[in-house]
Amino acid sequence: MVLNNNLKSQKGMSLAEALMAVIISTIVMGTAYFIYNNFQQTFVRQLNHSVIKQEVRFAIHSLQLDLRMAGYKHIDSTSDITDANAIRLFDTSNNAVSDGNDADRVSACFDHENNDGTVQRKIVEYEIGTEQSSDTEKTILKKRVYDSNNCNLNDDDTMPLSWEPVAKNFKKFKIQKKNNILNFDIELEDPGKKIVEKYNAAAFMRNVSY
Repeated sequence: MVLNNNLKSQKGMSLAEALMAVIISTIVMGTAYFIYNNFQQTFVRQLNHSVIKQEVRFAIHSLQLDLRMAGYKHIDSTSDITDANAIRLFDTSNNAVSDGNDADRVSACFDHENNDGTVQRKIVEYEIGTEQSSDTEKTILKKRVYDSNNCNLNDDDTMPLSWEPVAKNFKKFKIQKKNNILNFDIELEDPGKKIVEKYNAAAFMRNVSY
């Protein structure tokens, strides 16, 4: 049988050519993976940054909404709210903190008109705590609200409700009172623990006089 001349002239790929093809393919695939991985990390960082922004906006809004009401006395209420009871600051050991010093927990007392028109004096508290009892890091801004008769945290008949989460990813939460302004020093850390954002905000206590 006579072979076709074209078939006789065909040659296979040499070892050097095969190795070169493998090297080029490896470089191309490695570059593509690097670009993809870098893009993915950038996307995750942006996503986590957005999460932090959302959490801090909600936290500051909630803090300012409640704490600016400190000392508010409804016109139908018969008892006054003293400046000393309107806002109280405490450290981690539950000791009272004086003006100008950092505190870890804040409570505000004010009158609230319910939907049925009745007036009830309330205490609202904020602090950071653990998400679960087994956790060791305090990362959750928590809040609780309960009825009060005289704004004294330990003397009221109604026991406070359990703490409820307000915002996550907290790394630091400090409060400082100066005159009739509450200043918040806040740090949040993204879920991937790669981004730490610092924020400062304030709440003007319009119902408290000094």
